[in-house]
Formats: sequence, structure tokens, C-alpha cells
Amino acid sequence: MATIDKPEMPILRESADQIYQRMANRMIALAQARGETPPATEEGEIFYDLEYPIAEEISEQQQLLEYGFLQRFLPWADGDFLDANGVFFGLPRNEGEEDDAYRLRLIDRARTEEGDGRRQDYERWARNVDGVGGAVAIEKARHDLSIDVYITDLEGQPATSELVALVQTKLEDKRKALHDLQVFPASLFAVNVAVRLILRADAVIEIVQEQITTQIKTYLKGRSQIVYQQVGTLFFVDGVDDFDSYTLNDGEVNLTVPADAVASLSLVVTS
Repeated sequence: MATIDKPEMPILRESADQIYQRMANRMIALAQARGETPPATEEGEIFYDLEYPIAEEISEQQQLLEYGFLQRFLPWADGDFLDANGVFFGLPRNEGEEDDAYRLRLIDRARTEEGDGRRQDYERWARNVDGVGGAVAIEKARHDLSIDVYITDLEGQPATSELVALVQTKLEDKRKALHDLQVFPASLFAVNVAVRLILRADAVIEIVQEQITTQIKTYLKGRSQIVYQQVGTLFFVDGVDDFDSYTLNDGEVNLTVPADAVASLSLVVTS
């Protein structure tokens, strides 16, 4: 989903200095209209000491008002406000589900009407089951009118047999009579990365390898296209000066992860 930038709301983002200056200008204008001598408004004067804390409070309240206003909109809601959106859509947060993942499910639900058993419907219904991280449905994988759903857990790994059974049961309630429905754990697609690192003198190779492994796994999660050059950029962690002899599945080309599979990383590092 494309990122939606939060709108600029300058009226609600006044600094304390801006608010104080408006207050001071009003006081000066009022005194002049009465033919009186305007009060001193510089820092350290009595008027400043009395009114500037009020300006700070107003500025903070404007920020809170903006936050509360934005929480009403699904793309920017978080925490309890996001849960409230879930109540509205009838789609509760799964156990342990982070805001970003939950928000995407809610937006997907908001954009999609309850379906008639199409491939996208089965994917959405499966992702809504607690414990499912990803789901891919393939139509006619065995014969006409069949739907095969391949699922992963919240860590992006092939689902356990228990999770597969749970999803199968949940989807049976929604399955259309003509559909032959089967749920499977996603297959593993081996991604073998080998690289020689040029390390800084004080670098510890075990720590470096752990950091690179974390970065590559994050990159691979949920990805269908693995780009050779993009993986190469992930080698530059603290302690790495350069690298060479880098291969991806023994080659230097991009990889395509099958629709029914998730990537499984094997990293070999030398220095």
C-alpha cells in the first residue's frame, strides 16, 4: 500500500513564541485604542512572565488537538484509537499483532466488500485468523473451482499443522459450496547468500554476521522478488568496510519466490 503523508495543519502547529507575540500585539493594540501607554512585553517583564506560560499551554493543546484529530483517520491511527477503528469494522486485533500489520488489515477490509469466495477473499479471511502472518490463495491449483491457500505464521515461516487446521476450520464457514478448499503451510524457498567481507580491524565477525542476517531476513519477509543488488546493500553494517565474491544462490541474478513459498535464508560469511 502506498504511504499516505499526514496533512500539513499549520494553524494547529503554532509555537509558544508565535502565540505569545499575537497576545502581545493584541495588548498593545488595545492600549493604543484607549490612548494608554502599551505595556512592556519583552522577556523578563511582568506581562511576559504572566502570559508566556499560557502561550506554552495553548501550543501544547494545539498539538494534542491535532493528534486527536488525526487518530480518527485509519491511515494515521495507532494504539487504542486503531483498536477503536477495528471495533467499527468488526475486525479485532489479533494477539501480538503490531499496529502496522493491523492497520493494513483494516485498510484492506475498508477497501474490500465481503466477497463471494474469490481468491482475494480467501487471502483476506485467512489473514484475519489469529496467528497468520501471510496468506496466498491460488485458484485451480488442482482442478476447476479449487482454492489452495498457503499460509505463514507471524514470523513469516511456514505455518504449523495446528495453525493450518485452525485456518481450514475458519475458512470452511465461508467456503462456497462449489469450491474445493485446502489450506497448506507455505513451502520453503532456499536463499543462499555467500560473501567475503572486508572488515574494520576492531570488528567481530560473529556480531557482523548476526546484524547482516537480521537485515536480510527483514528484507526477505513477504517478498516475491529478491533483487541481487538490493541484497548487496545490506552487507554494510557497523564494522564492514567493503565486500566481494558475493553470490545469490550461486549466481549474480535476481530470484523469484514461488507464490506458495516463503524465503529461507542461509548466509555464509568469510573475511
